Amino acid sequence: MKTLYLQRSFLFLWFAQAASGLGGTFAAFIISWLVYDISGSKIAMSMIWISFMVPSLITNLLAGPYIDRFQYKTVMIISEWMRAIVFFIPGILLFLDQLHLPILFIAAMITGIAEPLFRPSSMAYVAHILPKESLQRGNSILEGTMQTMMLIGPALGGLLLTLFGPLVIIIILVLVVTLSGFLLLFIKKIDLVKSEVRPAWLPMFKEGIRFYKFYPVLFWIGILMMTINFSSGAAQPLFLPYVLEHLHGTEFQYGLFMSLFSCGMVFGSFITGSFKQPKNLRFVMLGSLSLGGLMLVLLGIVTNIWLALVVSMLQGLFAVMFTINNTTFYQKRVPENIRGRVFTVRALLAQSGIPLGAGLGGVLAETYSFTILFVALGGLTIFATFIAWNSKIFYQLNIPLEEKVDPKQITTEKTAT
Repeated sequence: MKTLYLQRSFLFLWFAQAASGLGGTFAAFIISWLVYDISGSKIAMSMIWISFMVPSLITNLLAGPYIDRFQYKTVMIISEWMRAIVFFIPGILLFLDQLHLPILFIAAMITGIAEPLFRPSSMAYVAHILPKESLQRGNSILEGTMQTMMLIGPALGGLLLTLFGPLVIIIILVLVVTLSGFLLLFIKKIDLVKSEVRPAWLPMFKEGIRFYKFYPVLFWIGILMMTINFSSGAAQPLFLPYVLEHLHGTEFQYGLFMSLFSCGMVFGSFITGSFKQPKNLRFVMLGSLSLGGLMLVLLGIVTNIWLALVVSMLQGLFAVMFTINNTTFYQKRVPENIRGRVFTVRALLAQSGIPLGAGLGGVLAETYSFTILFVALGGLTIFATFIAWNSKIFYQLNIPLEEKVDPKQITTEKTAT
Protein backbone atom coordinates (compact mmCIF):
# COMPACT_ATOMS: atom_id res chain seq x y z
CA MET A 1 0.00 0.00 0.00
CA LYS A 2 2.78 2.44 0.91
CA THR A 3 4.48 1.91 -2.45
CA LEU A 4 1.40 3.32 -4.20
CA TYR A 5 1.61 6.55 -2.21
CA LEU A 6 5.34 6.83 -2.94
CA GLN A 7 4.81 6.37 -6.68
CA ARG A 8 5.05 9.96 -8.02
CA SER A 9 3.16 9.40 -11.27
CA PHE A 10 0.42 7.49 -9.48
CA LEU A 11 -0.01 10.35 -7.02
CA PHE A 12 -0.35 13.02 -9.74
CA LEU A 13 -2.73 10.81 -11.71
CA TRP A 14 -4.70 10.25 -8.53
CA PHE A 15 -5.05 14.00 -7.87
CA ALA A 16 -5.84 14.69 -11.53
CA GLN A 17 -8.61 12.10 -11.58
CA ALA A 18 -10.02 13.58 -8.38
CA ALA A 19 -10.25 17.01 -10.05
CA SER A 20 -11.60 15.42 -13.23
CA GLY A 21 -14.24 13.53 -11.24
CA LEU A 22 -15.47 16.70 -9.55
CA GLY A 23 -15.54 18.55 -12.86
CA GLY A 24 -17.34 15.72 -14.63
CA THR A 25 -19.96 15.55 -11.89
CA PHE A 26 -20.54 19.30 -12.04
CA ALA A 27 -20.82 19.02 -15.83
CA ALA A 28 -23.47 16.29 -15.70
CA PHE A 29 -25.36 18.12 -12.94
CA ILE A 30 -25.45 21.58 -14.48
CA ILE A 31 -26.10 20.58 -18.08
CA SER A 32 -29.04 18.40 -16.94
CA TRP A 33 -30.46 21.20 -14.83
CA LEU A 34 -30.07 23.81 -17.59
CA VAL A 35 -31.75 21.59 -20.20
CA TYR A 36 -34.67 20.84 -17.87
CA ASP A 37 -34.91 24.48 -16.79
CA ILE A 38 -35.03 25.71 -20.40
CA SER A 39 -37.23 22.97 -21.91
CA GLY A 40 -39.08 21.19 -19.10
CA SER A 41 -39.13 18.12 -21.35
CA LYS A 42 -38.24 14.54 -20.37
CA ILE A 43 -37.54 13.75 -24.01
CA ALA A 44 -35.07 16.66 -24.14
CA MET A 45 -33.36 15.21 -21.05
CA SER A 46 -32.89 11.93 -22.90
CA MET A 47 -31.77 13.68 -26.10
CA ILE A 48 -28.99 15.59 -24.32
CA TRP A 49 -27.69 12.22 -23.07
CA ILE A 50 -27.82 10.84 -26.61
CA SER A 51 -25.97 13.95 -27.83
CA PHE A 52 -23.16 13.02 -25.47
CA MET A 53 -23.14 9.25 -25.96
CA VAL A 54 -23.24 9.01 -29.78
CA PRO A 55 -20.08 11.14 -30.28
CA SER A 56 -18.54 9.21 -27.40
CA LEU A 57 -19.11 5.90 -29.16
CA ILE A 58 -17.83 7.28 -32.48
CA THR A 59 -14.69 8.59 -30.77
CA ASN A 60 -14.13 5.19 -29.18
CA LEU A 61 -14.54 3.51 -32.54
CA LEU A 62 -12.26 5.80 -34.57
CA ALA A 63 -9.65 6.94 -32.04
CA GLY A 64 -9.37 3.86 -29.85
CA PRO A 65 -7.04 1.77 -31.99
CA TYR A 66 -4.63 4.72 -32.24
CA ILE A 67 -4.41 5.43 -28.51
CA ASP A 68 -1.51 2.99 -28.11
CA ARG A 69 0.51 4.99 -30.66
CA PHE A 70 0.49 8.13 -28.52
CA GLN A 71 1.62 9.02 -25.05
CA TYR A 72 -1.25 8.28 -22.68
CA LYS A 73 -0.21 11.40 -20.77
CA THR A 74 -0.72 13.65 -23.80
CA VAL A 75 -4.08 12.11 -24.67
CA MET A 76 -5.38 12.63 -21.12
CA ILE A 77 -4.25 16.28 -21.01
CA ILE A 78 -5.90 17.06 -24.35
CA SER A 79 -9.11 15.43 -23.15
CA GLU A 80 -9.25 17.52 -19.97
CA TRP A 81 -8.44 20.87 -21.57
CA MET A 82 -10.96 20.29 -24.37
CA ARG A 83 -13.66 19.91 -21.73
CA ALA A 84 -12.53 23.10 -20.01
CA ILE A 85 -12.87 25.09 -23.24
CA VAL A 86 -16.24 23.52 -24.06
CA PHE A 87 -17.83 24.71 -20.80
CA PHE A 88 -16.11 28.10 -20.81
CA ILE A 89 -18.24 29.20 -23.78
CA PRO A 90 -21.68 28.34 -22.26
CA GLY A 91 -20.52 30.09 -19.10
CA ILE A 92 -19.93 33.31 -21.04
CA LEU A 93 -23.30 32.99 -22.80
CA LEU A 94 -25.07 32.32 -19.50
CA PHE A 95 -23.45 35.43 -18.02
CA LEU A 96 -24.74 37.44 -21.01
CA ASP A 97 -28.19 35.81 -20.70
CA GLN A 98 -27.81 34.41 -24.24
CA LEU A 99 -27.65 30.68 -23.46
CA HIS A 100 -30.03 28.58 -25.54
CA LEU A 101 -30.76 24.87 -25.83
CA PRO A 102 -28.73 24.24 -29.05
CA ILE A 103 -25.56 25.51 -27.31
CA LEU A 104 -26.00 22.90 -24.58
CA PHE A 105 -26.44 20.15 -27.16
CA ILE A 106 -23.23 21.26 -28.90
CA ALA A 107 -21.39 21.31 -25.56
CA ALA A 108 -22.64 17.78 -24.85
CA MET A 109 -21.47 16.55 -28.27
CA ILE A 110 -17.96 18.02 -27.95
CA THR A 111 -17.67 16.65 -24.41
CA GLY A 112 -18.68 13.28 -25.85
CA ILE A 113 -15.70 13.52 -28.20
CA ALA A 114 -13.19 14.56 -25.51
CA GLU A 115 -14.15 12.45 -22.50
CA PRO A 116 -13.75 8.94 -24.02
CA LEU A 117 -10.08 9.69 -24.70
CA PHE A 118 -9.37 9.92 -20.98
CA ARG A 119 -10.73 6.65 -19.59
CA PRO A 120 -8.97 4.04 -21.79
CA SER A 121 -5.73 6.05 -21.64
CA SER A 122 -5.93 6.23 -17.85
CA MET A 123 -6.59 2.49 -17.45
CA ALA A 124 -3.78 1.61 -19.84
CA TYR A 125 -1.41 4.03 -18.07
CA VAL A 126 -2.14 2.56 -14.63
CA ALA A 127 -1.44 -0.93 -15.95
CA HIS A 128 1.98 0.32 -17.11
CA ILE A 129 3.12 1.99 -13.90
CA LEU A 130 1.82 -0.48 -11.30
CA PRO A 131 2.84 -4.13 -10.84
CA LYS A 132 0.04 -6.68 -11.30
CA GLU A 133 -0.17 -7.42 -7.58
CA SER A 134 -0.95 -3.73 -6.91
CA LEU A 135 -3.56 -3.24 -9.66
CA GLN A 136 -6.58 -4.26 -7.59
CA ARG A 137 -5.69 -1.83 -4.81
CA GLY A 138 -4.58 0.92 -7.20
CA ASN A 139 -7.82 0.68 -9.16
CA SER A 140 -9.80 0.77 -5.93
CA ILE A 141 -7.98 3.92 -4.79
CA LEU A 142 -8.51 5.71 -8.10
CA GLU A 143 -12.11 4.61 -8.47
CA GLY A 144 -12.89 5.35 -4.84
CA THR A 145 -11.35 8.83 -5.01
CA MET A 146 -13.18 9.69 -8.21
CA GLN A 147 -16.41 8.50 -6.65
CA THR A 148 -15.67 10.58 -3.55
CA MET A 149 -15.55 13.64 -5.79
CA MET A 150 -18.76 12.48 -7.41
CA LEU A 151 -20.17 12.05 -3.92
CA ILE A 152 -19.33 15.65 -3.07
CA GLY A 153 -20.19 17.08 -6.49
CA PRO A 154 -23.98 16.67 -6.86
CA ALA A 155 -24.86 17.73 -3.30
CA LEU A 156 -22.40 20.62 -3.52
CA GLY A 157 -23.80 21.49 -6.95
CA GLY A 158 -27.34 21.55 -5.58
CA LEU A 159 -26.24 23.78 -2.70
CA LEU A 160 -24.30 26.16 -4.97
CA LEU A 161 -27.23 26.27 -7.39
CA THR A 162 -29.61 27.21 -4.58
CA LEU A 163 -27.30 29.87 -3.10
CA PHE A 164 -25.52 31.38 -6.12
CA GLY A 165 -27.09 30.12 -9.35
CA PRO A 166 -25.74 28.02 -12.23
CA LEU A 167 -22.91 30.35 -13.33
CA VAL A 168 -20.81 29.64 -10.23
CA ILE A 169 -20.99 25.90 -10.92
CA ILE A 170 -19.73 26.40 -14.48
CA ILE A 171 -16.84 28.58 -13.27
CA ILE A 172 -15.72 25.96 -10.76
CA LEU A 173 -16.14 23.24 -13.38
CA VAL A 174 -13.82 25.01 -15.83
CA LEU A 175 -11.21 25.64 -13.13
CA VAL A 176 -11.01 22.08 -11.77
CA VAL A 177 -10.86 20.43 -15.21
CA THR A 178 -8.09 22.85 -16.20
CA LEU A 179 -6.28 21.92 -12.97
CA SER A 180 -6.62 18.23 -13.81
CA GLY A 181 -4.82 18.73 -17.12
CA PHE A 182 -2.10 20.77 -15.38
CA LEU A 183 -1.46 18.01 -12.80
CA LEU A 184 -1.08 15.46 -15.58
CA LEU A 185 1.90 17.42 -16.89
CA PHE A 186 3.89 16.00 -13.95
CA ILE A 187 3.36 12.28 -14.58
CA LYS A 188 6.12 10.40 -16.35
CA LYS A 189 6.01 9.36 -19.97
CA ILE A 190 5.67 5.69 -20.84
CA ASP A 191 8.15 3.91 -23.09
CA LEU A 192 5.66 2.52 -25.54
CA VAL A 193 6.36 -0.58 -27.59
CA LYS A 194 7.34 0.71 -31.02
CA SER A 195 6.95 -1.10 -34.28
CA GLU A 196 8.48 -0.31 -37.64
CA VAL A 197 5.17 -1.27 -39.24
CA ARG A 198 2.40 1.30 -38.94
CA PRO A 199 -0.81 -0.66 -39.45
CA ALA A 200 -3.97 1.03 -40.67
CA TRP A 201 -7.03 1.63 -38.51
CA LEU A 202 -8.93 -1.53 -39.43
CA PRO A 203 -6.10 -4.02 -38.67
CA MET A 204 -5.46 -2.32 -35.31
CA PHE A 205 -9.15 -2.41 -34.42
CA LYS A 206 -9.28 -6.08 -35.40
CA GLU A 207 -6.28 -6.71 -33.16
CA GLY A 208 -8.23 -5.27 -30.26
CA ILE A 209 -11.21 -7.47 -31.12
CA ARG A 210 -8.99 -10.55 -31.55
CA PHE A 211 -8.18 -10.43 -27.84
CA TYR A 212 -11.69 -11.71 -27.14
CA LYS A 213 -10.90 -14.92 -29.03
CA PHE A 214 -8.54 -15.83 -26.18
CA TYR A 215 -10.96 -14.73 -23.44
CA PRO A 216 -14.48 -15.34 -24.83
CA VAL A 217 -16.01 -14.79 -21.40
CA LEU A 218 -15.09 -11.10 -21.75
CA PHE A 219 -17.08 -10.85 -24.96
CA TRP A 220 -20.16 -12.11 -23.15
CA ILE A 221 -19.47 -9.80 -20.21
CA GLY A 222 -19.47 -7.00 -22.80
CA ILE A 223 -22.85 -8.15 -24.11
CA LEU A 224 -24.16 -8.32 -20.55
CA MET A 225 -22.81 -4.82 -19.84
CA MET A 226 -24.49 -3.58 -23.02
CA THR A 227 -27.84 -4.80 -21.68
CA ILE A 228 -27.23 -3.36 -18.21
CA ASN A 229 -26.14 -0.03 -19.72
CA PHE A 230 -29.28 0.01 -21.84
CA SER A 231 -31.23 0.13 -18.57
CA SER A 232 -28.94 2.66 -16.88
CA GLY A 233 -28.86 4.77 -20.05
CA ALA A 234 -32.64 5.00 -19.96
CA ALA A 235 -32.73 5.80 -16.23
CA GLN A 236 -29.84 8.23 -15.65
CA PRO A 237 -30.98 11.17 -17.81
CA LEU A 238 -34.34 11.15 -16.02
CA PHE A 239 -33.18 11.19 -12.40
CA LEU A 240 -33.68 14.97 -12.16
CA PRO A 241 -37.37 14.95 -13.23
CA TYR A 242 -37.78 11.69 -11.26
CA VAL A 243 -36.76 13.43 -8.03
CA LEU A 244 -38.62 16.66 -8.76
CA GLU A 245 -41.86 15.16 -10.11
CA HIS A 246 -42.19 11.57 -8.88
CA LEU A 247 -40.66 12.08 -5.43
CA HIS A 248 -41.67 15.76 -5.13
CA GLY A 249 -38.16 16.67 -4.06
CA THR A 250 -35.90 19.70 -4.63
CA GLU A 251 -32.74 20.37 -6.65
CA PHE A 252 -30.70 19.89 -3.49
CA GLN A 253 -32.36 16.52 -2.85
CA TYR A 254 -31.57 15.58 -6.46
CA GLY A 255 -27.95 16.40 -5.63
CA LEU A 256 -28.18 14.17 -2.55
CA PHE A 257 -29.70 11.40 -4.65
CA MET A 258 -26.74 11.46 -7.04
CA SER A 259 -24.24 11.95 -4.21
CA LEU A 260 -25.48 8.93 -2.29
CA PHE A 261 -25.05 6.80 -5.40
CA SER A 262 -21.41 7.85 -5.33
CA CYS A 263 -21.31 7.30 -1.57
CA GLY A 264 -22.26 3.70 -2.22
CA MET A 265 -19.50 3.49 -4.83
CA VAL A 266 -16.93 4.87 -2.38
CA PHE A 267 -17.97 2.33 0.25
CA GLY A 268 -17.91 -0.44 -2.34
CA SER A 269 -14.45 0.66 -3.50
CA PHE A 270 -13.19 0.50 0.08
CA ILE A 271 -14.60 -3.00 0.56
CA THR A 272 -13.24 -4.23 -2.77
CA GLY A 273 -9.81 -2.70 -2.24
CA SER A 274 -9.48 -4.22 1.22
CA PHE A 275 -9.37 -7.73 -0.17
CA LYS A 276 -7.58 -9.58 -2.94
CA GLN A 277 -9.53 -10.37 -6.08
CA PRO A 278 -12.06 -13.03 -5.01
CA LYS A 279 -11.61 -16.61 -6.16
CA ASN A 280 -15.31 -16.91 -6.95
CA LEU A 281 -15.33 -13.89 -9.26
CA ARG A 282 -18.45 -15.15 -11.06
CA PHE A 283 -20.47 -14.97 -7.84
CA VAL A 284 -19.30 -11.44 -6.98
CA MET A 285 -19.70 -9.94 -10.46
CA LEU A 286 -23.04 -11.51 -11.39
CA GLY A 287 -24.37 -11.10 -7.88
CA SER A 288 -23.63 -7.38 -7.83
CA LEU A 289 -25.35 -6.91 -11.21
CA SER A 290 -28.44 -8.85 -10.07
CA LEU A 291 -28.77 -6.75 -6.93
CA GLY A 292 -28.31 -3.59 -8.99
CA GLY A 293 -31.30 -4.59 -11.12
CA LEU A 294 -33.37 -5.17 -8.00
CA MET A 295 -32.52 -1.67 -6.77
CA LEU A 296 -33.74 -0.21 -10.06
CA VAL A 297 -37.08 -1.98 -9.59
CA LEU A 298 -37.32 -0.54 -6.07
CA LEU A 299 -36.78 2.98 -7.41
CA GLY A 300 -39.93 2.55 -9.47
CA ILE A 301 -41.92 1.39 -6.46
CA VAL A 302 -40.89 3.84 -3.72
CA THR A 303 -42.45 7.29 -3.52
CA ASN A 304 -40.58 8.55 -0.45
CA ILE A 305 -37.48 10.63 -1.16
CA TRP A 306 -35.55 9.27 1.84
CA LEU A 307 -36.14 5.64 0.87
CA ALA A 308 -35.07 6.47 -2.66
CA LEU A 309 -31.82 7.94 -1.31
CA VAL A 310 -31.02 4.67 0.47
CA VAL A 311 -31.77 2.67 -2.69
CA SER A 312 -29.53 4.99 -4.71
CA MET A 313 -26.65 4.38 -2.30
CA LEU A 314 -27.07 0.61 -2.58
CA GLN A 315 -27.10 0.91 -6.36
CA GLY A 316 -23.71 2.61 -6.27
CA LEU A 317 -22.26 -0.04 -3.96
CA PHE A 318 -23.24 -2.92 -6.23
CA ALA A 319 -22.17 -1.06 -9.39
CA VAL A 320 -18.60 -0.40 -8.24
CA MET A 321 -18.07 -3.94 -6.96
CA PHE A 322 -18.67 -5.15 -10.50
CA THR A 323 -16.68 -2.35 -12.16
CA ILE A 324 -13.45 -2.75 -10.17
CA ASN A 325 -13.32 -6.53 -10.48
CA ASN A 326 -14.12 -6.36 -14.18
CA THR A 327 -11.44 -3.73 -14.85
CA THR A 328 -8.79 -5.64 -12.91
CA PHE A 329 -9.69 -8.86 -14.73
CA TYR A 330 -9.00 -7.05 -18.02
CA GLN A 331 -5.80 -5.33 -16.94
CA LYS A 332 -4.16 -8.57 -15.80
CA ARG A 333 -4.79 -10.27 -19.13
CA VAL A 334 -4.23 -7.67 -21.85
CA PRO A 335 -0.69 -7.37 -23.32
CA GLU A 336 0.91 -3.95 -22.90
CA ASN A 337 1.11 -2.99 -26.56
CA ILE A 338 -2.65 -3.34 -27.23
CA ARG A 339 -4.15 -2.22 -23.93
CA GLY A 340 -5.55 1.05 -25.26
CA ARG A 341 -7.34 -0.54 -28.21
CA VAL A 342 -8.67 -3.49 -26.18
CA PHE A 343 -10.06 -1.16 -23.49
CA THR A 344 -11.61 0.91 -26.25
CA VAL A 345 -13.33 -2.10 -27.81
CA ARG A 346 -14.55 -2.98 -24.34
CA ALA A 347 -16.00 0.50 -23.81
CA LEU A 348 -17.55 0.52 -27.28
CA LEU A 349 -19.22 -2.83 -26.71
CA ALA A 350 -20.51 -1.95 -23.25
CA GLN A 351 -21.62 1.63 -23.90
CA SER A 352 -23.45 1.04 -27.18
CA GLY A 353 -26.58 0.22 -25.18
CA ILE A 354 -26.67 3.63 -23.46
CA PRO A 355 -27.96 5.87 -26.30
CA LEU A 356 -30.54 3.25 -27.26
CA GLY A 357 -31.80 3.16 -23.69
CA ALA A 358 -31.76 6.94 -23.37
CA GLY A 359 -33.96 7.34 -26.44
CA LEU A 360 -36.52 4.86 -25.12
CA GLY A 361 -36.43 6.09 -21.53
CA GLY A 362 -37.61 9.63 -22.29
CA VAL A 363 -40.51 8.36 -24.38
CA LEU A 364 -41.65 5.84 -21.73
CA ALA A 365 -41.45 8.40 -18.91
CA GLU A 366 -43.31 11.01 -20.98
CA THR A 367 -45.97 8.54 -22.16
CA TYR A 368 -46.51 6.37 -19.06
CA SER A 369 -44.85 6.89 -15.67
CA PHE A 370 -41.58 6.59 -13.80
CA THR A 371 -42.93 3.51 -12.01
CA ILE A 372 -43.46 1.59 -15.25
CA LEU A 373 -40.12 2.82 -16.61
CA PHE A 374 -37.93 1.77 -13.66
CA VAL A 375 -39.70 -1.53 -13.01
CA ALA A 376 -39.30 -2.47 -16.68
CA LEU A 377 -35.62 -1.46 -16.74
CA GLY A 378 -34.83 -3.29 -13.51
CA GLY A 379 -36.71 -6.34 -14.75
CA LEU A 380 -34.61 -6.35 -17.93
CA THR A 381 -31.40 -6.26 -15.86
CA ILE A 382 -32.56 -9.12 -13.63
CA PHE A 383 -33.56 -11.19 -16.68
CA ALA A 384 -30.17 -10.63 -18.36
CA THR A 385 -28.24 -11.65 -15.25
CA PHE A 386 -30.50 -14.67 -14.76
CA ILE A 387 -29.40 -15.91 -18.20
CA ALA A 388 -25.75 -15.25 -17.24
CA TRP A 389 -26.11 -17.22 -13.99
CA ASN A 390 -27.23 -20.22 -16.04
CA SER A 391 -24.56 -19.90 -18.75
CA LYS A 392 -21.44 -22.07 -18.53
CA ILE A 393 -19.25 -19.42 -20.20
CA PHE A 394 -19.29 -17.23 -17.07
CA TYR A 395 -17.60 -19.97 -15.03
CA GLN A 396 -14.43 -18.92 -16.91
CA LEU A 397 -14.29 -15.92 -14.57
CA ASN A 398 -13.05 -18.29 -11.86
CA ILE A 399 -10.19 -19.77 -13.92
CA PRO A 400 -6.80 -18.48 -12.61
CA LEU A 401 -4.70 -16.36 -14.95
CA GLU A 402 -1.89 -18.92 -15.24
CA GLU A 403 -4.30 -21.54 -16.60
CA LYS A 404 -5.37 -19.37 -19.53
CA VAL A 405 -3.80 -19.07 -22.97
CA ASP A 406 -0.80 -16.73 -23.04
CA PRO A 407 -2.30 -13.39 -24.21
CA LYS A 408 0.98 -12.42 -25.91
CA GLN A 409 0.00 -14.83 -28.65
CA ILE A 410 -2.69 -12.36 -29.66
CA THR A 411 -0.19 -10.05 -31.31
CA THR A 412 1.33 -12.86 -33.37
CA GLU A 413 -1.78 -14.84 -34.20
CA LYS A 414 -2.91 -14.36 -37.79
CA THR A 415 -6.51 -13.67 -38.55
CA ALA A 416 -8.20 -16.68 -40.10
CA THR A 417 -9.46 -16.20 -43.63
